[in-house]
This record gives sequence, structure tokens and C-alpha cells, in this order.
Amino acid sequence: MSWNRILLSLKDETCQESIVDIGNRAWDCYRREKEPVGFAMFHATDSLANGGLGDEFIVYLTPVASSVCSEISDKYPFEECQIPARDEPNMAFVFGDPRMMGNLRESVDTDALVVT
Repeated sequence: MSWNRILLSLKDETCQESIVDIGNRAWDCYRREKEPVGFAMFHATDSLANGGLGDEFIVYLTPVASSVCSEISDKYPFEECQIPARDEPNMAFVFGDPRMMGNLRESVDTDALVVT
């Protein structure tokens, strides 16, 4: 199982509706599965090189959330991704198992620390 994300264009007029729809569907999954350990959803945005707000809104789902929310992936394609970082722009824990905040990477800057 892996982390997944859903990318939504902030320029799309239906972005806000999609965010609400994904959240409602995720809540339904979370309650239906009796609030499973390891289930969490996070929100973030991409950023521009100058530190401004980018064009995409990102919904992150933990592996547990990804596995029990097939009705979301049927409508909004999941993209496998690495574990998000605590310092991603506008990173926010939305709901679920709060212990999953401890699983986030320390920093997006660690992406550049590749030893060759």
C-alpha cells in the first residue's frame, strides 16, 4: 500500500466543489470502516518558485485511506506519491488518525539531499 494524492486545478471553477465532494466521500468511508487506524487525509497546495501559491490543490490520502476509498478513486484518479512533507505549502491535517501526522517527512528540502 502506498500514499496517494489527488491533484485539482485551482483555476478550475469546480475545484471547491470537488474538494467538498472528496471530503464528504472520505468521511463516509472513514465512518463506514469504523475509523480505522492509519486513515488520514491532508491538504496542501503546490508553490511557485518565488514562494507564491501555485495552480494545484493537493489531497493526500494515507495508504489505509487509499485502500478503503475506492469510490473516490473511481471519480478522482489517485496518483501514487511519496509521503508528503510537513512543510509543504499550506499543508494541513484534515481528519482521521492524528498519529499519521508523525509519518510525514520532515521537509521537502530533503528531496534535494540525494547522495550519488
